Amino acid sequence: MSEKVNKEFWLGQLFTLLATVVGVYLAANSGFEKAIEFENLQHQRDVYHVQQSLLGEMQVNVERLQSWVDEFDQAPQNNDMSMQPDKYQLDTFFWNTTQEGSAIFEMPHQYVSGISAFYQRAEYLRSQLLSGNPFEAPKASEKLRQLTTETRTQLLKNIQQHVTEQQQQLQQTGLI
Repeated sequence: MSEKVNKEFWLGQLFTLLATVVGVYLAANSGFEKAIEFENLQHQRDVYHVQQSLLGEMQVNVERLQSWVDEFDQAPQNNDMSMQPDKYQLDTFFWNTTQEGSAIFEMPHQYVSGISAFYQRAEYLRSQLLSGNPFEAPKASEKLRQLTTETRTQLLKNIQQHVTEQQQQLQQTGLI
């Protein structure tokens, strides 16, 4: 009788130990999956905020360029814009910051290429506008007007749509 009780006792202990190990494994695995899911959602939220900030910076820069062109066109021959080039600077904080992080890789490549081309072209045309050259500055003014119109109607509109889609996805998850 004692052998039977002894076997039942050890068998019960073995099943208890096995159930504990399996339970701990399943709980840890579930927790790990939830942690990864949470980390991914946090990353998506961070990327959304970076892209929203970059969009805001682009919108400000387009408006700023437009106001410079308007100022230049009021008096193309008699303006003092070339005397104050530091007054006419684009904001590039978020553009420069996104290049250092991984958020830029979350944005569709055509938008990144478009933003890069915008900044390069805008800086080149800005320098021509501020050069004081009576032949190049008016041409630069016209090209800047075209650049701001194209950027506003195409690039910014598409980026805004992309950011809005991200926002809707994050709202569904309850992160924003």
